[in-house]
Amino acid sequence: MNLPKLSANKALAELCRRSFYRFFCEMWETIESVDLVPNWHIEYICAMLQEAFDWWELGLGQPDILINLPPGMSKSTMVTQLFPAWLWVKDRSIRTISSSYAGDLATAHAVKTRDCLKSDKFNLLYPDWIKFKSDSDGKTHFKNDQKGERFVTSTSGTVTGMHGDFILIDDPINPEEAVSEKDLKRAMRFVSRTLSTRKTDKIRTVTIMVMQRLHDDDPSGHWISSGYNINRICLPGEKADNVYPLTLQANYKNDLLDTKRLGHGALNILKAKLGSYGYAGQIMQKTAPEEGGIWRKWFIPVPDNIFPAPDTLEAYGTDWDTAYTEKEANDASAYCTSGRTRDNHIYIDKLGYMRLEFPELIKAMNLRPSPHYIEAKASGKSAKQTIKKSGIVAIEVEVNGGDKVARTRNATPTAEAGFVHIRESLLSLLYDDHEQGILNFPNAKHDDLNDAVVQAIIRHSKPRFKPMAI
Repeated sequence: MNLPKLSANKALAELCRRSFYRFFCEMWETIESVDLVPNWHIEYICAMLQEAFDWWELGLGQPDILINLPPGMSKSTMVTQLFPAWLWVKDRSIRTISSSYAGDLATAHAVKTRDCLKSDKFNLLYPDWIKFKSDSDGKTHFKNDQKGERFVTSTSGTVTGMHGDFILIDDPINPEEAVSEKDLKRAMRFVSRTLSTRKTDKIRTVTIMVMQRLHDDDPSGHWISSGYNINRICLPGEKADNVYPLTLQANYKNDLLDTKRLGHGALNILKAKLGSYGYAGQIMQKTAPEEGGIWRKWFIPVPDNIFPAPDTLEAYGTDWDTAYTEKEANDASAYCTSGRTRDNHIYIDKLGYMRLEFPELIKAMNLRPSPHYIEAKASGKSAKQTIKKSGIVAIEVEVNGGDKVARTRNATPTAEAGFVHIRESLLSLLYDDHEQGILNFPNAKHDDLNDAVVQAIIRHSKPRFKPMAI
């Protein structure tokens, strides 16, 4: 029996229907004016996105997807522009919601999706497949005649009444701007509270978030640290220990993610343009430079067995940054016990943080060496008054010198000059603690330990804090 031959267009259409990566390569020209520069990461991510659809089509639950990737790697073209178009090739009833940090950017992504679907090439491969509803064919919200929808919003926007089979989050925070606590909280509320309630099916719908790392407590950090069930891809521009899955390190050539787009020359330009923090976050997908940011590894370790005894040190005592809560998400009470020698070398003897309610915090403070130096703020005043009643010497410290970052910068020269020593056993906690390590400051999830250390150093080295004995 002679079977009819498929036309070239029908054959290509079927290949694109079966493979999102093939669709991506073929449809690139419908929305981009430059030639596609292929690289292995594109095929890998396209395969993961296609797998997400396969699980959705089966009606099964699946983890959400997190992609950390440098700029210029076609992440938006893949995830937010062409993937929604391919989804309609597979199933025209699919509804997608996509978001970015700014409404105009989210709209631009949706326009490119629509440009692809209305292009001559798409309609050559899939004639009469997509019919847009004339009364719902806008830039931010368009529908087809099979109940499929594409809706866009932004981190500051609303999605009232909308639900999606696929929710696409593309840069919920502007990576080009300094991240403030306000930005972080707004993005977290939008991702975890607003968009998470917009799923068509709580089990079946998948959320796909693609962004660069900006802070330990950015939306990526929240998903990772909270034990949230996710499929994760992390691809820094240079081979590093945070490549994930780790097996993908084998795909790096000359230790580079992409030798054409992000070669050594391009990376050197980006290092100069972005600075150490910007390069760490946007290119390396780390929240602080490997060698540290404001802080470096300047503290001089002293073996525990030869560390100076407290009675040989002047101004020996414990500096506190106090808070009253047992909740993991909130601030901790951190302490730094230290003293100095006559030649102004500072020795950090004890270090730590805890989350305790009042008065358990006061009991814990009583176990640390006094006098206690407490910042003059609401919680500090309460601690000072309670300690005073128990007969323990407490000293209120007036904080000058600007905000946390400014005060930290005032403390770093003393450490950089080699005047700050620390018990060797405390180094890992000081530098690398996943929550409070100071090398990540100011992008660490919490900065309580940093504040206690800064207060201690400045107290010993400069008369910026004026103690008021009780």
